Amino acid sequence: MLENLISFICEELGCDESNVGGGTLLGELVGDELEIRELIEALENEFDTQLGGNIDGDCSVAALAGMIEE
Repeated sequence: MLENLISFICEELGCDESNVGGGTLLGELVGDELEIRELIEALENEFDTQLGGNIDGDCSVAALAGMIEE
């Protein structure tokens, strides 16, 4: 799941997968809360899940993968 998530995030944001890992924080990848919300909406659509509205820039990619797997 983590590798799929990293690939999707990098595709969405146009970043290099070699710069993103499980410990990467969303705040390191996007500039503001609006961009985080847009990314979360894209993830919810891609992985057919509901992640809720309390995800912020301090959430790691690994934590996000865990939420999607639940």
